Amino acid sequence: MRARALVLLVTSALVAGCGGSAANEARQRPALELKGLPSGGLIDIGGRRLYVECVGSGSPTVLLQAGFGGASQDWENVEPTLGRTTRTCAYDRAGLGASDPIPGVHDAGDEIRDLERLLERARIEPPYVLVGHSYGGLLTRLFASAHPGETRGVVLVDAVGRDAYRRELAAWPRSIAPAQRRALARPVDQGVDLRASTALDKEVRSLGDTPLVVITAASEHELDGDVPPIIYRIGMRLWRRMQAELTTLSSDHAHVVALRSDHFIQDAQPDVVVQAVRAVVRAARDGAPLPPCARIFTGPDVRCLA
Repeated sequence: MRARALVLLVTSALVAGCGGSAANEARQRPALELKGLPSGGLIDIGGRRLYVECVGSGSPTVLLQAGFGGASQDWENVEPTLGRTTRTCAYDRAGLGASDPIPGVHDAGDEIRDLERLLERARIEPPYVLVGHSYGGLLTRLFASAHPGETRGVVLVDAVGRDAYRRELAAWPRSIAPAQRRALARPVDQGVDLRASTALDKEVRSLGDTPLVVITAASEHELDGDVPPIIYRIGMRLWRRMQAELTTLSSDHAHVVALRSDHFIQDAQPDVVVQAVRAVVRAARDGAPLPPCARIFTGPDVRCLA
């Protein structure tokens, strides 16, 4: 079944409590399909293995981060094209795709440490342009903040906003869904502590003048499950506000709306993602600021906001 379109972390946990899961965001594939790819393989990061695949050559290296429950396959419509511009790598986080799981509960900090070990063991050298979809955008910001000297640019693809879990839950009317509120007391899905993960992200205040492109989906579809319409509407208003806030992380930024896309912009309008990444790569190579948004993106299927 097609992956879910809207990722609001609190709403995801609500659906999980009603019998669904945030894993619905991902399109999972059998591990055996991954292991035979000539461009990829399993890398031992110290007792566990993570799958990574790279295409193309050149610097900076583009690192692709999938959304919650997602894997490297989520980038199949953009990775080969980006590989014609520069070296481009996608990987499966712990417990996803072909990668080994982390025992017990973990958070985004553990996933960042996994990525650091993977880059070292796989000899994927900096500098990097980081591309993150949804929850992957949170991880991208954490890595960029921790490694400013290695990060040359960031692209956020309909990314989770700053401190999203706490803010989304706080936005709910007190009279709505008290049973679901109680169910969210321990917000763990697929072994990931969502509250702890987004709390880490609230400390990322600025990425300086790092070239940053924020891509926002024009439309979102409601989640399957028992999600009250008022919760959906509140969540959407907050989601769009948080998208605008993400642009303030860098003084050198562009913000575009993909008008034909739902949450999976890399599928509906892969060209928009490719254009964004190529613009950031050019800026990184030239040591120059991004061009105006209207020069990066053209045509009737996009709308520049900043």
